Amino acid sequence: MKKVFIIPPILIAIIVSIAGVRIAQRQSGQPNSGKTRAQVELPTIIYAMPITVAAIPSYVALKKGFWEEEGLRVQPQMFSAGRLALDALLGGNAEVMSVSETPLVHAILQGNDIAIVATVTEHQETKIIARVDKGIIKPGDLIGKRIATLAGTNSDYFLTVFLKKYNIGLDQVRIVNMPPPDMVTALVKGDIDAYAAWEPHIYYAKKQLGDKATVFEPGELYNGRHTVAMNKKFVQKNPVIVQQLIKGLLRAEQFVKENPTESIKIVSDVTGVPTEAVELLWKEYVVDVQLDERFLEIINKEGQWAASLRKPAATLPNFRGYIFTQALKNERPSSVKGLGE
Repeated sequence: MKKVFIIPPILIAIIVSIAGVRIAQRQSGQPNSGKTRAQVELPTIIYAMPITVAAIPSYVALKKGFWEEEGLRVQPQMFSAGRLALDALLGGNAEVMSVSETPLVHAILQGNDIAIVATVTEHQETKIIARVDKGIIKPGDLIGKRIATLAGTNSDYFLTVFLKKYNIGLDQVRIVNMPPPDMVTALVKGDIDAYAAWEPHIYYAKKQLGDKATVFEPGELYNGRHTVAMNKKFVQKNPVIVQQLIKGLLRAEQFVKENPTESIKIVSDVTGVPTEAVELLWKEYVVDVQLDERFLEIINKEGQWAASLRKPAATLPNFRGYIFTQALKNERPSSVKGLGE
């Protein structure tokens, strides 16, 4: 005769109680106490990142895990130029990207709904490098020379204002359009005489050419901002994600200021730029997560230039409407300055 096991009523009550708690946790979105953050499903966004020293805070936030600690998983996709990263955003292949301000100005003029959620570094990384053995020692020597730039970028803008300052007409030089990595090879081989680009692409050519190269610094002609931008509809639909993104960037800013040596190592690892090169260039960048009136002045000025290039000339939009201040203001109000807040 088979034995029949009877479960005591008190044990049944305990099992039912535990099951109820587990169900309630799932329904309320609370993780089980035994799960780590890595086991809990986090919202994931794709970040189109350019290879540039200027993206310091984004690299640090990623590598130090600040975004995951804020509840956001960020998947990076690397691009050789910020303009290419912007293409990924506009094409719907990324939720966020970073770039110096010029490509955003062009994109806004083209009618794209972009939300600039922060600027993260101020920089003077955009320069012109030229070959001395091609007879280029001073700015005026660029007349008649082959100069490369990448259309639609901050280096394109800087080249224009640089030539204008030294009274060199665009019809007095031969402009060649190419991506920065190709510029390095072309200059070293002698296929071009000079190029305008940003770091580390100036460093790479200078290292190979040595005394055969001269570099024209931006000085007061151009001070750029590395910006973080998203599609406006995404920002409107996902305010929590935008907030988490900003929190991670603010934590990265603080880390960079307190730990420059480790930050330099992170930038070197992500970009592939030698550590000694990043150390050399470090002084050209000021890490500051902000949105201010000076930034609006910069994009208005570049907007006038970009609008004049279009045929017929484009109407200048209200660039203030493309600056989304709420997320940064929620976290650190003092970083939003002079924008009518």
